[in-house]
Amino acid sequence: MERHRRFDMGGYAGLDLDRFVEPSLSSWSRPGWRALLVQRFTHAAAVDELVLPPTTDRHLWLVTAGAGRMHLDTGDGRRVVPIAPGQVGFAVPGAATRVRYETTEPMRTVQLHLPADAIERAAGSLGVPAPAVVRPGPDGGAFLGAMLTSLAAAAEAGLDGLYADTAAEFLAVHLVTGGAGPDGHTARLGREDARVRAAIAYLHDRLDQPVSLADLAAHVRLSPFHFLRVFRRATGETPARYLRRVRIAHATRLLAGGMTVGQVARRCGFSSPGHLSAAYLRETGVRPSAHRPG
Repeated sequence: MERHRRFDMGGYAGLDLDRFVEPSLSSWSRPGWRALLVQRFTHAAAVDELVLPPTTDRHLWLVTAGAGRMHLDTGDGRRVVPIAPGQVGFAVPGAATRVRYETTEPMRTVQLHLPADAIERAAGSLGVPAPAVVRPGPDGGAFLGAMLTSLAAAAEAGLDGLYADTAAEFLAVHLVTGGAGPDGHTARLGREDARVRAAIAYLHDRLDQPVSLADLAAHVRLSPFHFLRVFRRATGETPARYLRRVRIAHATRLLAGGMTVGQVARRCGFSSPGHLSAAYLRETGVRPSAHRPG
């Protein structure tokens, strides 16, 4: 179809996936969702071997339920990973992904395809090379897992295409700035990158506390104006925007673990449950209750 032409998914045309998965969501069935593809699957109890074709798209997945073991060969080595809620995986662009697994509890996943040109545009705007391989950031992929959960909820709720377009741009910048290149190191964004990483670590340590621009600048020994410029050049967003996004991601994890909205608000630096609810709706398109169990 015309709207899918940006995506490199031709290899899937002859693949009989019905033997392996039962789909329950495809964002492409929603009007305007052309910038990315979000799918939700329930998987067969065990698979001896499934070979997913090579694609230049960035293909990520999040395990949302299940237990067991998965044997993966994504083109950069073989490994065994647990099947457990919160596990995030990445395919290597241009390489086939070989999967074998066995489960003791049914596995469900949310899967994302982001076209290569989105990554290239983000890298070009930041003046850095597009990473050949994406790896989880310092949070082990927890933020990306929260984003995939939110995207699936937004697609299911039928949010308009502007949400999808914005999410695709944001994810591309995140993968370029937080991913890893073929040597396994974080993308180099200039000589002041170490100060940006120090500021990000400082923010992550204080998600439940007020943090000002002056605090951050002082922590990395820069003037507020210089620090703001460095941070935006490295991440594509302001420190306030970054902090809000990380707090929402942390809130998603706590809500999924069963905390009340009030408890989560206190743990994530929001002044009240109402403040959290309003910020959460702006960021994800759904209320916090959408991520609470049961």
